[in-house]
Amino acid sequence: MILEKIVSQYTNYLTIRHIKKRYNINTAQRVLVQYILNKEQIFRDDGKVIYKNIIEVRVNKNSREPLNLPKNEIIERLEKEKHFLIDLSLYHLHHRKGKKSLLIQVSQSLKEIREYLFDTNLILIGDLDYSFLGKNMVKIYKNRKEFLFERFRGIILDPCAEDVLTDEDIKKYDLFILGGIVDVGLNWHGATSYLFRNLDLPRKKIVLNGNIKGVPDRINILIKVILETYYKNIPLERAIVMNQTKKDILERVWYEVKQHKINNTIKKESLREIIKYVNVSEEWLIRFLKKHRIRIE
Repeated sequence: MILEKIVSQYTNYLTIRHIKKRYNINTAQRVLVQYILNKEQIFRDDGKVIYKNIIEVRVNKNSREPLNLPKNEIIERLEKEKHFLIDLSLYHLHHRKGKKSLLIQVSQSLKEIREYLFDTNLILIGDLDYSFLGKNMVKIYKNRKEFLFERFRGIILDPCAEDVLTDEDIKKYDLFILGGIVDVGLNWHGATSYLFRNLDLPRKKIVLNGNIKGVPDRINILIKVILETYYKNIPLERAIVMNQTKKDILERVWYEVKQHKINNTIKKESLREIIKYVNVSEEWLIRFLKKHRIRIE
């Protein structure tokens, strides 16, 4: 998306020799990520147009004339965009399942960032083996002292913070700092606050209509929410609802039901209010209430 926009300053089309499954959507962005990673060749030759947005992507299996883009210059221009930092300093304290879940979330975070930006917009801190990411250009630091926080306007995303993250905050800050923490098998309440206890930066929590219930806690989903809010201009609360997992949906449904239920009854006009904060249809909600013997009137 943004990578495609930057590259449009150098060319209005590019050609590849073969269509790959990963190129079915967001084609130009995905091709360019692979190109900068030296995993894909691009060409100047004409060909059949398979994608048209800011730039065209064409395919021609007989392409011969390489298209050489200034990779370092493109990466430098991406430095002006949003960055995400995941601090994995507590990785080794996780149980086996927690470690596995955390690595999956980090890998998925890189995938989400590549849909908009590039590897260099992700920063990882922690002394561990990152081979699970495959070929990448992620910025990796063994410890926090190696990273220059002062280069950015940073904010810590902490579910225990007092202040609330707003749409304006997402425009204002250019570094979003997340704790590499999952609560699989452990009680990690307050772990993010502990992890960043010595980092003197503002910290805010992400809420949905004033409450954290139903807000995704997976790192990759939180990153996706911020990317969609900023680059797609989707309101923050709407982006949260759009990206709720099944667990988030059930958590928020029960929260909303408790807010609206009186004597085991919910007024029909309350249904639309509830689904503002839950990624379900009104029909689904009605079935859910009937299943749990909650009356609608």
